[in-house]
Amino acid sequence: MTLKGRIDYNEDPMVTAVKGMTMQIGLLNYYTDNIAFADTPGYQRKVPVVTSFAEQLGIKGVDTVTDTSVGRLFGTHLPLDFALNSKGYFQKLHADGHVELTRDGRCRMDKNGNLLSTDLMPILGRDGKPIKFPVIPDQLSHVKVAQDGTISVQDPKTGTSQYVGQIGVVLSEGKPAKQVEVRQGVVEASNIFLHEEFIGMVAPKREFEANRQMFITQSQNLSRLIQDMGRA
Repeated sequence: MTLKGRIDYNEDPMVTAVKGMTMQIGLLNYYTDNIAFADTPGYQRKVPVVTSFAEQLGIKGVDTVTDTSVGRLFGTHLPLDFALNSKGYFQKLHADGHVELTRDGRCRMDKNGNLLSTDLMPILGRDGKPIKFPVIPDQLSHVKVAQDGTISVQDPKTGTSQYVGQIGVVLSEGKPAKQVEVRQGVVEASNIFLHEEFIGMVAPKREFEANRQMFITQSQNLSRLIQDMGRA
């Protein structure tokens, strides 16, 4: 019997076991990746989703979604550290022109007043242009960021506050986020809880071992059959 999508319902048990082991390895990779990036600021957990007939489809039967919940926020008291206490992403401009979305709001300022990410990429404002300070402050504590992402800086010569720009926060599809809450002097940790990842790995490990045992059993049966046929 063949199901829709050309899945053989009466598939060879050894083939089914191999596909099952492949799928479980794929599942384990998601959990191990989450564990590896648990200490990365702003990293969002990847959640594996197992589709119907996954045992027959193998790794193709596993999809993934991104957990967009806000991670834990930690105060750093560094004026150029920003975190989003809302959905959305900051925007970094690569040298080749493409824009990378990130939740990591740790920034720095170069000698020309450009606001850069930790990997020295320009941070984009709401107008889609790189943010640049009109004046270089004497102290970074003179940089103020409002909840909506509006940046101002105190002019060291006049002592007045000058408008710098507004941090551009967008959704995953690139549209501007309507509800924005930017926190200054704060860093967002990943939204990963290690104990959940380790617990999630238990079932795939057991199912992998079950498929492995089925493969070994079928392999042994096939070997005995070949030996018996040889003697006959």
